[in-house]
Amino acid sequence: MLKKFAIILVFLLVIFLIFNNLIMPWYVKHAELVTVPEVTGLNFLDAKKVLEDSGLEVKQGDVRYDEAKPIGLVLDQSPAKNENVKKGRRVYLTVCGGEQLMEVPRLIGKSERDAKFTLEQRNLKVGEIVRKFTTEQPEDAVISQIIQPGSKVKKFTKVDLIISNGPILGDIVIPDVVGKKLADAKKLLEEKKLRTGKVTYQPSDVSPGLIIDQYPKKDKSAKDNTPIDLIVSKKKTDTDKAFEDVGDVDLKTKNGTDQKQKNDTEIKNKPNPEKPQENDKNTEKPTDKPTEKPKEKTIEKPKEKTTEKPKEKTTEKPKLKQPE
Repeated sequence: MLKKFAIILVFLLVIFLIFNNLIMPWYVKHAELVTVPEVTGLNFLDAKKVLEDSGLEVKQGDVRYDEAKPIGLVLDQSPAKNENVKKGRRVYLTVCGGEQLMEVPRLIGKSERDAKFTLEQRNLKVGEIVRKFTTEQPEDAVISQIIQPGSKVKKFTKVDLIISNGPILGDIVIPDVVGKKLADAKKLLEEKKLRTGKVTYQPSDVSPGLIIDQYPKKDKSAKDNTPIDLIVSKKKTDTDKAFEDVGDVDLKTKNGTDQKQKNDTEIKNKPNPEKPQENDKNTEKPTDKPTEKPKEKTIEKPKEKTTEKPKEKTTEKPKLKQPE
């Protein structure tokens, strides 16, 4: 047993000596270590040259956006500076992309409202809107956009749009009467050879008597005598304010609870046949005085009649005694 243990120890010692004196020196000689230089703060091209001169390979990593720093500046490196690595090791550099650019989406065919919402989602804005009579797209749809889809632009860049105004129906361009008084709007429509259509009054915060909407909208084409429907503002009432604050559903439930309370009080006031004594006490109080007088009158009359009859009988008795 001891011989086997001694043989194993000798065998392990020989392997250690071979690894330490032969293999490791050969590995270190053929795999030279390099200290990684610091390249953060340098331009990417300059950092690449420094690392390659040190016997390292360079690879561009992530792009980090920072408006305060120039594009191409090295912001981070991996492995970090002063680390000892094998020669030829790959070093990843994080580069500044400057201000983050947004990709312009495709808006053609979208409605004006959808186009505005799509741009706001990408931190962009709607620029100047030009309307054009055409059958290429339906009314209020985007015909074309000035900045082409897929372009990279800065945040909050304005994108100009050309929007369809629908087909040409006539030679008259409908004027804008929103914000005018009803009388002035009617006069303007007559001057344009148009006529006033349906007038609807709607509660609004705008001063009463002013036009708050129209249909067809302004700048549309129309023929002679085309009716233009107008919506006129009127003063808000208390019920209108209640609808705005509470809502239609809440108001209905409130009315329902009020009606239920009224019904409950009516049921409570009705006499309960199961408890006649309590109901009698409640009803006697208001009817005590008016019921006493008729009771006295009805009692007096029968008393007089009853007293007269016995008197007649008493007088008849002595008449019966005489024949005896």
